[in-house]
Amino acid sequence: MYKKILSLILLFLIPFPNYAEFKDPTKPAYPANPDINANANEEEPKLSAIWMSSRSKWATINGVRVKQGQSIGDIKIVKIHKNTVIIDQNGSIKTLQLLQRPYKTLQYKGTVLND
Repeated sequence: MYKKILSLILLFLIPFPNYAEFKDPTKPAYPANPDINANANEEEPKLSAIWMSSRSKWATINGVRVKQGQSIGDIKIVKIHKNTVIIDQNGSIKTLQLLQRPYKTLQYKGTVLND
C-alpha cells in the first residue's frame, strides 16, 4: 500500500511536457501598442531628463546620458536648453521636448492645491 501511495505522489510530481503549451497568464492578450510599426528600424529619440548646472548640461536620450556635442549612433546633440534638446539626426535637425506629467490646480476652501 505504501508503494502505491508513493508512486501516485511521484506521478503528480513529474513535470509534463504539455505545460509548455499553456499561454503565459502575465502577458496581455493583445499588443500594448498595435499602431507602432514593428518593422521600423530607426527608433525615435526619446528625451527623458535634462540636468543643468553652472558648469555643465546633460540630457538623457534613449536611456543614455549625453552632453552637448556628443553623439549616440546617428544622433548628434546640438544644443541643450531648459526644457528642450536640439539634435541632428542624419542631417535632419529636430527638437526634443521634455514632457512632464500634466497636473491640475485645485482650489479647496481658498487654498490652492496641486494634484
